[in-house]
Amino acid sequence: MGGFNIHAERVLDDDASTPTAVTLYEAGSVTERTLLSTEVLHITDVLIITETAGDVQLLADSAAGGRYIVDTKTAAGVPISIRFGSPYICPVGVVPKFTGVSSNRNMCLLQGFITGA
Repeated sequence: MGGFNIHAERVLDDDASTPTAVTLYEAGSVTERTLLSTEVLHITDVLIITETAGDVQLLADSAAGGRYIVDTKTAAGVPISIRFGSPYICPVGVVPKFTGVSSNRNMCLLQGFITGA
């Protein structure tokens, strides 16, 4: 399976309750990467940290009613680290969206790779 490694991140302040797309980067780079409509994002690892306890979600496609990749509660400052045994495969051309605890700093980091559909 051809492809290349990426990492993604989203840091939310203030109103973190609105789903916001993560930003993709080429692995080892600060160069943003746009996911093409013909590409698939495979997620291998997720790390989420919030300043206060609350609900967090990572959605595969909020427009389609929200397929949850992660839907959990966090404790203040306690990282949630998830490593998928098999990569989570997002729908073709979809970049996940993250929601965090309102009015606080929330961080979501992803690792994975992109392939053609």
